Amino acid sequence: MPSFKPRELWEAAPHTCAKIEIVSRYLYIWFEILGRARNITRLVYIDAFAGPGEYTNIPIGSPVAALNQAISVLAPHNSALRNKELQFHFIEKEPWVANYLRNKLSSRKFPRQIKWEIHQGTFEAKIRGILADLRQEDQGSVPIFSFIDPFGVTGVPFAAVKEILSSETCEVLLNLDSDGIARLMGADEIRKNEQHLNEIFGDSDWRSEVGQGLPIQQLCAGVLAAYKRRLRALSNIRYVFAFAMNDKPGRLNYHLVFAGQHPKGLEKMKEAMKRIDQTGDYSFADDSVGQELLPFNFNDPQTFAQKMHQMFLGQTLGYDEVFDYVLNETPYINPSQILKRLAGADQIEVKWIGQASRSGFPKDKIEAIRFKAAGPPKPGNLTFGF
Repeated sequence: MPSFKPRELWEAAPHTCAKIEIVSRYLYIWFEILGRARNITRLVYIDAFAGPGEYTNIPIGSPVAALNQAISVLAPHNSALRNKELQFHFIEKEPWVANYLRNKLSSRKFPRQIKWEIHQGTFEAKIRGILADLRQEDQGSVPIFSFIDPFGVTGVPFAAVKEILSSETCEVLLNLDSDGIARLMGADEIRKNEQHLNEIFGDSDWRSEVGQGLPIQQLCAGVLAAYKRRLRALSNIRYVFAFAMNDKPGRLNYHLVFAGQHPKGLEKMKEAMKRIDQTGDYSFADDSVGQELLPFNFNDPQTFAQKMHQMFLGQTLGYDEVFDYVLNETPYINPSQILKRLAGADQIEVKWIGQASRSGFPKDKIEAIRFKAAGPPKPGNLTFGF
């Protein structure tokens, strides 16, 4: 929503359209994969800042996009999703926006599996009640995907995000206004915004983590790094990835941050992000303080290969550790391209299980990978051993 409070529909910015496309692409796969899980009877989508469901320049907002994707997956007569209940919870603070969305959805007829509800109020006030009801009904965990897209810096306390992610079957895609949060940390503003910042980060340790008096780009990187550390400290969270959304090339607007427990979720989210990055307006978000944002370039693994080599030089890792690093810290979905680049530069040695592979780096053939100082280049040579 714009910074002002409109009383009628507004135009969606290009980055808003991109977010809707990412959520839409991801949800189709999410419904499809979890629909096949026999032990799951219910799937839940929570849109924490739902909006009106349409804009003056596009007819489909995130609530409508989510519902449409569920309908698409339900359409085949043999769809496994037909045996599930699909719940959609739309939270919207502005009364007229909530009413607009309610009228829009009420004019449509949905398959019997789809149940939707609009909760008029703030995210913080509504989310705990929604989660408590869901977990009481299921007497355990229910898969939840939550899109949290606030209109500005405040309104998303970390405690509420933590509550959503308290189950291993839950995932979040969050709009982290790194630029706005960094500006709250300005020397003249930090004291009056201290309570807001404590709520955003869930504690007061951000003071020592992010630093003060830094250029805005370094502050943004510090904000992102601090927030990701908190997500990764949650007991169920192993996969966290940030995608920079720019209002113009090279100028950060905010970060989309994904957090989840299962690698497949992050793999599919990266695929959705990659599909919308056709113009170069978006970028992979490097949260190393003081570093430039790196291009989200899937065709040149060199930069990320060298970052990983520097990180693990002198160490020996199992394949799963390498996989998790690549998934969390690079644009890639698996380590193959990066390992190929490092092998060609003689910067790794692979301990194979049985005969060395000459066609790549299959997981089931690798016992360990040692990161070492570079030797003479060996293009195309994949057969290293301890």
